[in-house]
Amino acid sequence: MATISEALKTASQHYSANRLNQAEQIYRRILEIVPLQPDALHGLGLLTLQKGESQNAKEFLEAAVRVQPNIFRNWLALGNCYQSASEFLAAVDAYEKALAAGCNIAPLHNNLGYALQKLGEWEKAIASYQKALEIQPDCTEAYVNLGNALYAQGQLSEDKRLHYSQLNHQLGLGRKQAGDLNNAIAYYQQAIVLNPGNWELYYSLGIVLQEQEEFAEARAFYNQALKLNSQNWDIYNRLGQIYQVQNNLTEALSIYRQGLTLLNPHYAKAIKTHQSSPIQTTPSIPQDKVQVGAYQFPAIPRVREAEKPRPFWTVAIPVYNRTDYILECLASVLLQWTGEADMEIIVIDNASTSSIHELIDALAGGIVRYYRNSENIGATNNMNMGISLSRGEWVHVLHDDDAVCAGFYSRLQQSLKDCPDSVGAACSGYEYMNENSKARILGEINLMYKQQKGILKDWLSRIGVSGLVMTPALVIRRTTHEQLGGYSCEIPHINDWELHKRIAAFCDWWYEPGILARFRVHSNSETSYSWNSGDMAIEVQKAIEISDSYLPANNRAEITAQARINNFNYCLAHAFIPLKNNNLQGTLTIIESALKIDRTSQSVAKLFNRLAQDDALAVKVVIASNLIALNI
Repeated sequence: MATISEALKTASQHYSANRLNQAEQIYRRILEIVPLQPDALHGLGLLTLQKGESQNAKEFLEAAVRVQPNIFRNWLALGNCYQSASEFLAAVDAYEKALAAGCNIAPLHNNLGYALQKLGEWEKAIASYQKALEIQPDCTEAYVNLGNALYAQGQLSEDKRLHYSQLNHQLGLGRKQAGDLNNAIAYYQQAIVLNPGNWELYYSLGIVLQEQEEFAEARAFYNQALKLNSQNWDIYNRLGQIYQVQNNLTEALSIYRQGLTLLNPHYAKAIKTHQSSPIQTTPSIPQDKVQVGAYQFPAIPRVREAEKPRPFWTVAIPVYNRTDYILECLASVLLQWTGEADMEIIVIDNASTSSIHELIDALAGGIVRYYRNSENIGATNNMNMGISLSRGEWVHVLHDDDAVCAGFYSRLQQSLKDCPDSVGAACSGYEYMNENSKARILGEINLMYKQQKGILKDWLSRIGVSGLVMTPALVIRRTTHEQLGGYSCEIPHINDWELHKRIAAFCDWWYEPGILARFRVHSNSETSYSWNSGDMAIEVQKAIEISDSYLPANNRAEITAQARINNFNYCLAHAFIPLKNNNLQGTLTIIESALKIDRTSQSVAKLFNRLAQDDALAVKVVIASNLIALNI
């Protein structure tokens, strides 16, 4: 191990970069060597407090003040810890000790004021806020807290209430962004007290409560927001999401219909004049093949009755039994539906045994064209069937657990209607969401291209190395499918990446910036299953081999080499998922495939470094012995 000072510096750098697990490992290792090392105790206290582990944080910080009772930073951090746990009397004592130790900064006086306020010591609290502002006049939090305290004491003039409401709302947004949801709620609540007629305040509070899974309270605030503003789709969608999570699909259906009827006149007219979408038996489509490189792919036939007017869009939604998210998915499209002349929406049911048709018909009867396969033809074939049935100039395959955001179709259509013929596909920025529809992180392409609207530069060299686009964010020109085929059935769990590479090898891609689509990550997804079984790694290996046959000769070797390095790391990062589910064979399968992707000395070294980590110690010997026997 490095010297203690070097280790502390490294841990601090990890902490500043929000690499909390790496920082925690170093701090704990330091304490194994020097059990009462004060800087490590302080660092662990801050770290565990940020992770929401208030009891652990309290123990570390209390130990730090015992070792260094005259260092004000320890008392300040301990006071913040007590305050986060609503132990306001202890917080006041800690803050006063920080003052006695020489701390005289605005945040300390502000936090002391807040703790005193919670204890009902209003005059002392006001004095602390004023002291904070003397030290730092632009301390917004102290300024707002002072206004809130003056209001509670009846000393805030009427003309300043809206001003302070707005500031409380802004602070709440900032606290939410920082992950401090409890204080965000407090600021939102105060903003509502000061300005009860602002719908946005109830909506913001509802979002935080929804993310904390306080669904009943979140619904109440969303409904209040809806009373004040019935024209905002996001409120209807949030309510629908909550009912969806609670498996109350009747209420979800009702709120989505209500919002769509009010906000989309095309929808309102269509469902008023049409009562249902009958189930049509999926017609027979010739199962031909198209050759690209050394491999064959499912052929997509030319559009039927091409002489008749065609819509710009086809939205094809493949379904099979799952009803959890279909209403949210379909509603996100229906909000943007402007009539069948512009967009056709088709659902391809892969011989479901559930009542999914009833749900779809209740939401979109008379709009959706509903096909049902006579037998289950597999998920990939079902997607290709939707593309084959399409008549739109551009095709959007949207899985039933994903969604699009407002503006997805209008913005892309505006860009694509006059784009060069060389553009064969287009994508938007997107975000990942979880089971409860909470946004998680931005998509990879957002970070790479940001606001660079237009034809993507150096796209093949990037998409050829790793997957950067998720299906809900992608639209493909139908003639591109007719030329290059549909999704490969040979690699069903990663056929999207292979198709993206295939198109990029022959066509330009257009990029529309901004978050316009949402991809759901959940434990019941096909992706989660394929990693747990190890099948995903096998298919990643195959996808690299397939694309190597059709990539341009001038940069084929470079792209493939980079793809092997990148995807070895990708597989290694997922290799221990099966172990967490007691599936050793799945882990072995991923490792075997990873080494077939790239078995250079650098990759082998990475593998054995990974096997040396704590979570692999129990199975390291078993994995190593199996590796010796692998014929790779």
